[in-house]
Amino acid sequence: MIDLKDYAEFWRRAVADALEGAATVLPVTIDRDMGKKIQSLPADSLTLFMLPPMAVSTSRNTDAYREKCDYVVFLMRKYSPQRVTSWDVLADVLPQVEALKRALLAEYGAPCSRMRLDVSSVETAPETELYGSFAGWSLTFSLIG
Repeated sequence: MIDLKDYAEFWRRAVADALEGAATVLPVTIDRDMGKKIQSLPADSLTLFMLPPMAVSTSRNTDAYREKCDYVVFLMRKYSPQRVTSWDVLADVLPQVEALKRALLAEYGAPCSRMRLDVSSVETAPETELYGSFAGWSLTFSLIG
């Protein structure tokens, strides 16, 4: 499994490079105060929510142990439904999630990468009404290490 600090640093760097720092990277866990923290983000803010991965063994024996780790990130914009539609937010955020996807492919698609991207696992899906006032895109993928 990838080191979580390295993984968070990758997304901070990808956001800084691909989006010129236009988004905040927020590691997300399931706890009672996370909803409050998310709701306190400023209006029109763009945030990359990064969840911890889930690992599944792909090995048949202990001599060749490997894991496939499933990841999901959300690139979301907080918006006011009275001022703009979720469709408009999706349209605005789509080029940015595509830029992050290119960064992911470059980082983990390299032949010498310690963690290899399972390219067939990359999925992008629209997300609306997250915490009632966020819309954007989820990016799911698997890394094999």
